[in-house]
Amino acid sequence: MNSLTPSHLLRRTKSTTSSQAADKAALKLFHDMAARVPAYRHFLSENSVTPASIRTIADFRELPLVDKKNYLTKYPLRELCWDGTLANSRIISVSSGSTGEPFFWPRGAEQDLEGADQHERIYRDIFHADKVSTLVVVCFSMGTWIAGSYTTTSTLGVIDRGLKLNLVTPGIDKEEAVKSIKHLASQYDQIILAGYPPFTKDIIDEGREQGIKWSKLNVKFMWAGEAFSEEWRDFMLQRVGSRDKYSGSLNIYGSADAAMLGHETPVSIALRRLLNRRTALREKLFGTPEVPSIIQYDPSRRFFEVVGSELVFSARAGIPLVRYNIHDVGGLLTFDEVSAATGGAYEEDLKKHDIDPAEWPMPFLYLKGRKDLTATIYAVNIYPENIKAALIDPKMRGWVTGKFTMATRNKSDMDQYFEINIELAKGIHPEHDYRSIAQTTVLTKLVKLNGEFRKLHTAVGVKAEPQINLLPYGDPDHFAVGVKHRWVKR
Repeated sequence: MNSLTPSHLLRRTKSTTSSQAADKAALKLFHDMAARVPAYRHFLSENSVTPASIRTIADFRELPLVDKKNYLTKYPLRELCWDGTLANSRIISVSSGSTGEPFFWPRGAEQDLEGADQHERIYRDIFHADKVSTLVVVCFSMGTWIAGSYTTTSTLGVIDRGLKLNLVTPGIDKEEAVKSIKHLASQYDQIILAGYPPFTKDIIDEGREQGIKWSKLNVKFMWAGEAFSEEWRDFMLQRVGSRDKYSGSLNIYGSADAAMLGHETPVSIALRRLLNRRTALREKLFGTPEVPSIIQYDPSRRFFEVVGSELVFSARAGIPLVRYNIHDVGGLLTFDEVSAATGGAYEEDLKKHDIDPAEWPMPFLYLKGRKDLTATIYAVNIYPENIKAALIDPKMRGWVTGKFTMATRNKSDMDQYFEINIELAKGIHPEHDYRSIAQTTVLTKLVKLNGEFRKLHTAVGVKAEPQINLLPYGDPDHFAVGVKHRWVKR
């Protein structure tokens, strides 16, 4: 579609999809899957579900949930795909999930067109790339993981529609990213830096050291892979001299399972900033004093439900999914519910910046975290098994219990680091050599066992390395006796 105006009107129509239309799309997806996906047809039979009996959205909500354990890993890859073949797909991405075992996610032309739709709205309606010359610098990993390839193909799809963008893809090579920006930035009115949040900070810091005057380049950020605070967003915008607190950056909520699930908008950012100031309102909306990630999504493309405390979605992906539990913890709110709860306060903030909230009338999704057992560094998953392997190594097992906690932290300059707290065995006092041994052993195991971390470590070096703390047996903050142990410290 080369005519930009019809495409723009089409996107606006899709963004205002009614709940009835979303319900209808979900039901159609189910019946299409029941007819065309061999694995799902068998899964329904095993669960005594007759497809013809699923007529209403109430029926739909009674369908059994699927996840990797009970569905995806039970069938050959081709049988999970449309018509039982990989021939409809064009590219395959890889994810590791909470177990660290790879899983392969094909996607085809339909998903690439959808990605172009989603990115066109971001580039046009948030970053206004239809009005100024724009260079998109893709600093997501360009390997088998989805973020780099999906951002690239989606952006090329937008370019094919006539939007005047150029694209450069240094991936997670900091030196190449800085070099590209130094040589190309003067040719453009704005730079969109797309990457994992901490890696984009590394690029900004390195660029400053190499003499890049970021405040002169009109830099925008398109992030994905992990959450961050509004204080961190402010820090990054200040680093590049941006005062565009609502349209200068956004975070994408995505996964290899179904690509982009939703993304921040000026409205969701304004709402989050408001909630960052109002503890009581956070408690009212989310039942928590903490500020969750808040995104908006198109319910005709991603049909979300809340089951228990977890988010469940349905999507017409390369591996189509109905009532898929990704094990993210969160909830849903309609646009009207949010407006009523806030009294329109965040809308007033937007209008002061000439942003019309009515441009983004989609529902909200808030994300509190994931119930799996992973922590992240630069959006790379770190699994408990990786650390456990170090703690049972002969060099360490004599003076540790095998228990640890891990967390992602930020230093005062907002640099991200990965922290591991290890419990010493009863009666053991930390000796100087112990910490050095732990540091070396844990890093060796991470590099050996975690391919994503190995690639990250090659790219960013010491910044990916964990900070090791040795704590006494029964430390009340991390290893309280009689309390169920949690590997990940949020």
